[in-house]
Amino acid sequence: MAHTQSVITRCIAVLGLFLLTHSAAAQQWHTTIEIAYPAQITLPQQISELLLVNNTVAHPDVPLGAFYTLMAASETLEGSDYLPSVLETSQNESGSIYRKQLLSAEKVDSLLTLYGSDALLVLNQLIVHPTTESFATQSDTYYAYVEAIAATHWTLYYRKDANAPLPERIAGRNLQYADTLYWESEAENIQEALAALPSMEEARNEMCVYIGEHLASRFLPQIETEDRYLYDLGKDDAGMQYFARKQWQQAIDAWAQPQSDNKAAAYAAANSAVAYELLGDIDSACAAAEKSITYFSALRSSDARQQAVNMRYYLERLQSFPRAN
Repeated sequence: MAHTQSVITRCIAVLGLFLLTHSAAAQQWHTTIEIAYPAQITLPQQISELLLVNNTVAHPDVPLGAFYTLMAASETLEGSDYLPSVLETSQNESGSIYRKQLLSAEKVDSLLTLYGSDALLVLNQLIVHPTTESFATQSDTYYAYVEAIAATHWTLYYRKDANAPLPERIAGRNLQYADTLYWESEAENIQEALAALPSMEEARNEMCVYIGEHLASRFLPQIETEDRYLYDLGKDDAGMQYFARKQWQQAIDAWAQPQSDNKAAAYAAANSAVAYELLGDIDSACAAAEKSITYFSALRSSDARQQAVNMRYYLERLQSFPRAN
């Protein structure tokens, strides 16, 4: 099963189209699209069984931190193409949380065989450090916050050639991930401000869960919702009627027909750019956006200049998207 995407995919949101009316600007339709970006970290296609391994020395202030981190990562990966499981028992015998002790190729090969896994995601180090501060404000209140910083080191292992001798049989990739969480409160006295914050233990535990979730999310495609705007060409606009029915190519064909003036031509080209984007044809979307900018630039009004600026921003956004291989 595949774990990678060569291009971003798009689908129109269920919310549909909403007409926005501006007294001194063009009437526009608004909708949202969802964009699925490829995972930041990918594995070979044959890998599905993923074993998450504890290889840390237990943190003295959060003895179950590695467990929380690995379980959070496992739960994040549930329902994906990867089938996660967790090896809770630490494989690290170094005795210091600041000393990484990476698994040997022999140990990796043994764990892959013992647990029937295709790959190991090994947590080698987990450092969590929360702090709290409080002070009086100029408004005669008290402000307090907790800041938790976490740093982790991971290694991703899998067999690159089952027939090769060790250590050439094993492929390894080191990953580092660090992040910070904040909690804040403000109250009339310092005791209330501090009481509204998590304890140091709660902050450590929540930080461990958070960092496990966010590390694992790098193995998954990310969905982002973005706004898109289309220009209203009037009630007889066949292109918009097709667009509302998600018939993108028919909408493009309708907007390709000769328009009454440069403003209408600019609107039609801009709308076509969005339809091309929804078809996944980014090159054509860029070309349509550039055509729209040319038409807007030929108009001598402040609104046309603003619309040209808007289209240039949209063009830059389109140009940032990856293309098919």
